[in-house]
Amino acid sequence: MSSTCLVLIRFCLSAWVGAAVIFVITGVQDVTFQPFDSLVRDQLITLHFPVYYTIAWILLVGAFLGSLGIRAKELISRRRANLILGLVVLALTISLIDYFWIYTPLEAMITPPGSPRPAEFRTYHQASKYINSVNILLSLTAAILANLPVLSHEKNKAEA
Repeated sequence: MSSTCLVLIRFCLSAWVGAAVIFVITGVQDVTFQPFDSLVRDQLITLHFPVYYTIAWILLVGAFLGSLGIRAKELISRRRANLILGLVVLALTISLIDYFWIYTPLEAMITPPGSPRPAEFRTYHQASKYINSVNILLSLTAAILANLPVLSHEKNKAEA
């Protein structure tokens, strides 16, 4: 069971980091593409971002559940398992904060699509960029830790 949890963590974290990077690349291209007017750009934002957050939550919750499984069975060192769990919980918490306190107000500012943006839009948009960067960095760090090989001394310690 603990091996399955490790596979789950590795898959979920790696998939989330990859999906987030691809989303950012394509999302930035969409909203900076000059032929699109502000109406189309606003519509793209309201179409893409709910999917972004849904994917984030599904994959981060999967990683969280897997983290609990490896922590309980000591497949890897307790310290490494706790660090992965902490990073995943932090990334999940940040994504929830971002959605409810940053993205939701941003979406309201561009609804209806094409409407003039209030002065606060830029501040919220900058905050969203920074918080999403932190989220991806935390997830990448957790993915690296989860994907490191399980060393033989860690296996021996778990078996003892």
